[in-house]
Amino acid sequence: MDPGDSPRGEPATVIVASASDLASRTLADAMVSGQGFESTGVDLFGRPVHQKGSLLLAVFEEKIVFPPDLDKYFNPLAYVFLSRHSAASGIASLTAHTTGNLSTDAEFGGSPRELGRSDPMLLKNYMMSLSRRRERVPGYEITLEATHHGPTSLNRPVTFVEIGSSESNWGDRRAAAVVAEALTESLTQRSVWGDVAIGLGGTHYPERFTKLELEGEVAFSFIVPKHSLEHVDEAMLGQMIQRTGAPVRYAALDWKGLGPQKGRIVDLVSRFGLEVLRT
Repeated sequence: MDPGDSPRGEPATVIVASASDLASRTLADAMVSGQGFESTGVDLFGRPVHQKGSLLLAVFEEKIVFPPDLDKYFNPLAYVFLSRHSAASGIASLTAHTTGNLSTDAEFGGSPRELGRSDPMLLKNYMMSLSRRRERVPGYEITLEATHHGPTSLNRPVTFVEIGSSESNWGDRRAAAVVAEALTESLTQRSVWGDVAIGLGGTHYPERFTKLELEGEVAFSFIVPKHSLEHVDEAMLGQMIQRTGAPVRYAALDWKGLGPQKGRIVDLVSRFGLEVLRT
């Protein structure tokens, strides 16, 4: 069997994990032990590929933001990366985000001034599945993150699913089991949302956009915090629209969190014909 095959010819979603990342290993183990992923008998990157229906799970050795050329082996609907989340605050968090480097800094994978591809339906469905299990992960915040780091050059959408923010959380099997359950549900019971938005403004943990994601009809693609808005020009905004796997209708603006870039950003999104959604 080829790792890219799936039952009845269904396009696969490939879940990828890094053996060098404690949280990634913990999450991958939860997929196998709790969600019925079974070995395919095929080894890739020196480790067995696991499968559940049209979902594949592959593990590699490198850091999670520096994967091997996955497109060489797979042609999936999307990639989901299982990763640790790190923050100086140490706040226990379950996060998810799209990938991309808004500036020329590409220290953590990907290419300068390049965005990964985004699947806003996958991101929203996962966040909503996770939110429905909120009472089972007491003490954890559930939040979107702004777009950051690599990989950026894969041919299919990339979503990072993370657990953090410290080592005690990275090995938390109870929380990992909830994440694995929510992720499996979101990938096997896909809902489609008609209103897709990019988010501009606010903090790295965009409280207002997360609330819309969890309680509204909007599905978010790329999110840019206030401190990175200076890098959003015509080329970058065009890239956000082109690399979103569904038509983008809205620019959701954290109105109080746009800072000195507010006028320029409002003018820019209007020139692209996006409807402004003030939050």
